[in-house]
Amino acid sequence: MKSENNYEIRSFGGNAAPRLDGERTIEGYAIVFDQESRVMFDAERRRYFIEIIEPGAVSNALIQSCDIKALVEHNRERLLARSRMGQGSMTLTIDPHGMAYRFELPHTRDGEYVLEGVRRGDLPGSSFAYLADEKEGVAYERRPDGMLLRRVKRIERLFDVSVVSDPAYWGTEVNVRSLERYFDNHEDDTYLREIKELRNLINQ
Repeated sequence: MKSENNYEIRSFGGNAAPRLDGERTIEGYAIVFDQESRVMFDAERRRYFIEIIEPGAVSNALIQSCDIKALVEHNRERLLARSRMGQGSMTLTIDPHGMAYRFELPHTRDGEYVLEGVRRGDLPGSSFAYLADEKEGVAYERRPDGMLLRRVKRIERLFDVSVVSDPAYWGTEVNVRSLERYFDNHEDDTYLREIKELRNLINQ
């Protein structure tokens, strides 16, 4: 059985970003369906790919079977709200766009931090942490341009949704810089050619 330490994190900005509804209520989308990610890198398998989370990947039954925390930057010590087996101070709902979250900010230091950060636009990202079974919940295919496409068809477990300052998991230039550092000590220039190809794909 996979442990919680193996979970993955995905972040979304744009129309998924946290926003204020009223004085202290925060809402946004932790998951967006059928949206291609930017190019990401799998360090374990040494390959880059684009990902899509399919609408069937998450269900109400899944939400009602998980203890899902609302956090700041995925930090468990910075708790904002909670949905425990579908009940609690955070509401999670599924619609055609994705999985939405909604909760009232607590009157705590972190609650005030998020309130001001969202109000100022300093916290533009929504994120979530999850587990998916690589054999049963994920499918891969090769696109015509050669890029690997990873389709998440079923999420096994949800751990948290988070308000984040930098939804950089989708930030292409961040990924390219990390690739350059990762392959910095390789004498074979194959990896450098792959990085150049990756930059070309990103800038199309």
